[in-house]
Amino acid sequence: MNGSPGLTGMEWQALYRRLEAPLYNLAYRYLWRAQDAEDVVHDAFLQLWARRGQLLVATADRYAWVVVLNLCRKRRRWARAKLFLAGEDALDALEDSGGSPEADATRREQESRLHAEIDRLPEKLRAVLLLSEFSGMGYEEIAALLSIPAGTVASRRHLAVQRLRMLMEDRP
Repeated sequence: MNGSPGLTGMEWQALYRRLEAPLYNLAYRYLWRAQDAEDVVHDAFLQLWARRGQLLVATADRYAWVVVLNLCRKRRRWARAKLFLAGEDALDALEDSGGSPEADATRREQESRLHAEIDRLPEKLRAVLLLSEFSGMGYEEIAALLSIPAGTVASRRHLAVQRLRMLMEDRP
């Protein structure tokens, strides 16, 4: 890919093949619902397609990550507003893994707790944690994506992991 403006159809397809799975992983860990994650990635690529003529080929990857992050944040805000207005519980039932009922119940409880604790992290920590764990990007790339220093990426990731460990250990 070069730095000229505009994505050709082939460049857009290559971008899709390269980023579809990593972007889905990020969206899923942000939203914890497969359908929502698929919708976000779909919407992100529609936005990329609509702006393909204005995008710089050299920065299209970064733009895709930013679009997915923004769509996830927007979807979470709407979900919280809907839950507040409806007064419903936010956790969905997790699928069975095929193990014993006791093991499945324990796993679901731990996953629900982890999801809830990740959701409670401040946005700045959650974004860095999820990008560092699921994007395949290094600290320098994440720093450029979020417009923060690489040292800040490292410290936010460390703080997020530290908080999650503490919260997971404190609760039974």
